[in-house]
Formats: sequence, structure tokens, C-alpha cells
Amino acid sequence: ARTWRGGGKPQVTEHEPLVGLPELVSSWPPGLDGCICNCAFRRPSKPGFPPEWAWIESNLSHFEPSSPISDKLWFTIGIHPHDADNWDDVAERVVRRLGAHPKCVGIGECGIDFFKHDKSEAEKQVRVFRAQAKLAVELGKALVVHARLVTPENEDMCLRVLEEAVPQDHPIHIHCFGDSLEHARQLIERWPRLRIGFTGAITFRDRASKSGGKPSSKAKGKGGVEEKKGEEHCRELVQGLPLERLLIETDGPYMCPEPFRGQTAHPGHVHRVAERIADWHARPLSEVMAATRQSTRVVYGI
Repeated sequence: ARTWRGGGKPQVTEHEPLVGLPELVSSWPPGLDGCICNCAFRRPSKPGFPPEWAWIESNLSHFEPSSPISDKLWFTIGIHPHDADNWDDVAERVVRRLGAHPKCVGIGECGIDFFKHDKSEAEKQVRVFRAQAKLAVELGKALVVHARLVTPENEDMCLRVLEEAVPQDHPIHIHCFGDSLEHARQLIERWPRLRIGFTGAITFRDRASKSGGKPSSKAKGKGGVEEKKGEEHCRELVQGLPLERLLIETDGPYMCPEPFRGQTAHPGHVHRVAERIADWHARPLSEVMAATRQSTRVVYGI
């Protein structure tokens, strides 16, 4: 079931019923104590579907103390780099208003993306990212970062923005990490309350190329830029970072882990991410769950 479009794929829209938020929460299994909803698009996700900002506004009553499901719900609010064109004075007022809500625990996801965008948009993306980073600090909320940087030069650019805008003791969630291990280590060394997030993507098995040859370890983005990807890269990242500095997440409705790839990702799937981390770190699953639960407290205060 879902409360939104779930990525818009036919296998989702035709087979997963659209339900209200209370009904969705009632379907959660025992042990799933809550969910942070990430609302990062002002624009419609696709024609005919409501923007994420409209979704949170229409469901905000469920986050109020009087709601029977409020104790299971939190949210973040911001503008994704894909939607940077929609950052203006009105957007800032909306983020400031919703960011002050007691159930808002973060600003973002916001950041820089040079995989699906080219460097001609750098100035705009950096300006919007910097504005939201400063707002997160002002409001005392975690900063949720979308960074798809691809090159060492772009990693340095992102690092500079963070160093200029975010104090060393501020909580940061680097969401769905896929850049270099060196960059990840620079981040965790600089900010003690920063955590590196991994999604169901780390459970994906490499698929053979269309020609039947060896799977490619790179993906091509805007302008032919190449990004490292695949099992080997994910393993290098997970094994190269301390367990205590990791977060597990969904990136719902996307990145649904194996064996459910292509369906709507939801919080009930995060144990699949934890299982892969446990395997690669050679640690019991219980230790991974405990460490990442503690990291959620460190970053989001819940």
C-alpha cells in the first residue's frame, strides 16, 4: 500500500492500493516504531501527481499531538537539487514555517547533483543548498544532504559549502551515499554528528550488460559524466566506514531492496539494508540495528 504515487511505475500504481496515512500506519508490522517522511519537491513529481510539499500540507494534521498516529511520524522539508529552480522567497517562507513544526526533524534533502545536471547549474544549486544549510543551522534541525558529485572537484565544492555554512557540532545526514570513500571519510572526520546513509541500492545485484558481457561498474549521466556504481563500489564504501557512522534508510518510494526491487520502498524494508551491512561488516544483525538506531538519535533526536 502507499499514500503517494510510489514512483509511478505500472507495477506499483496497478497493484499497490492508494490509502490514507492512518491506514498505512496501521499496516506496519510490530517493531516498526516510526517513519521520517522526506518532503523535498515543490513541483509535481510527474504531471497529474501531487507535489511532496502538497502531500505534507494535506497530511499535517496527522503529525499534530491530537492525532493517534503522531507518535510514529516525523518529517523533513526542503528543496531537492532537481527542483532548485523553484527556490525563491515563497519557498523559503514555506520551509521556514514547516521547519519550525515540532515534528519536523530536518531540512532537506537539499544539495548538489552533477549526475543528472551539468556544471552550468552549479551556481544555482550551490546558492539553494547554502541557503537551506544556513536555515537548518538557524532552526536547529538536522541537515539532510543529497550529493551526487561524481568527481573529486565536485566533492571539494560540496565540502566547502558545508564548511562555510554548518558548524562542526551540527547533525548532518548524507543521504543515499555513492561518491568516493575518501570523501566520506573527510565528512565523518569533520563533523562528529554526521552520518552516512545507505539505501536498498546496496542490496542490488549487478546485472549483466545487454550484450551479455561483464556488468558495468559505471553509470553515465548528463554530458557523458561517469559515476561509480555496483556491488563492488557499495561494498568498498560500507566496509571502509565505521559501523557507528552509518544510517540505514529507504529513499522511498525508490531503491526498494532485493528481493522486492521495483516495488514501493518503505520503512519495513530497512532491515534488508541492515542485513547487507551486517554481512559486509561481519557483525551480528542486532549490532547493526542497534548502531544505526543510535545514529538516528544522534542525527534526528528521536
